[in-house]
Amino acid sequence: MNKKIISFGSIVFIVLLVIAIILIVGYNSLVDRKEEIVAKESQVLNRLSQRDATIYQLLGAVEGLQEHAENIYEMITDARKAFNDAKAAGDTEGMIEADAMEVKAVRELIIVIEDNPNVNATPAFLTLMDEITANENAISVARKDYNDRVAEYNKSVRKFPTILYAKLFGFEADKPYWKMDGNNEIPKIEFNKND
Repeated sequence: MNKKIISFGSIVFIVLLVIAIILIVGYNSLVDRKEEIVAKESQVLNRLSQRDATIYQLLGAVEGLQEHAENIYEMITDARKAFNDAKAAGDTEGMIEADAMEVKAVRELIIVIEDNPNVNATPAFLTLMDEITANENAISVARKDYNDRVAEYNKSVRKFPTILYAKLFGFEADKPYWKMDGNNEIPKIEFNKND
């Protein structure tokens, strides 16, 4: 009788130990995936900050843009305010929408520059446009890296048995992707070099 109790107790202990190990490994895996998303999101945010600084420099480097500058400044300022509000609230979807607003403002700036023959592009302007193009490419890569991590997380959190301990420990079931709905392409500016 004593051996049966010890044997049963050992089996229960081993089963509880295995369950505990599975929970710990699963929890740690979700924490790792969530932290990877946070790291990739911070890369996107850093790139967006670089873009902001470059856009403001670009606006200052363009002569003849005064009549359009106020509207573009307003668009950029509204986008930055929306972005900062969403960031302060921890609202990723709001940050994504604000990013799309700023892309629209950049597109508007570029269209105004292309369509306005009175705008004189300085060498500083051309350098800043190259920086914006490079930065937009880097933002695109950062968004892709973020979305790749979100996809990994979303897939893992929906699979069994991970779904059980994701719910148990309060992990989000569906992280939002950084979608731009096709508005993230910056038009290329071509200046007529014969002017």
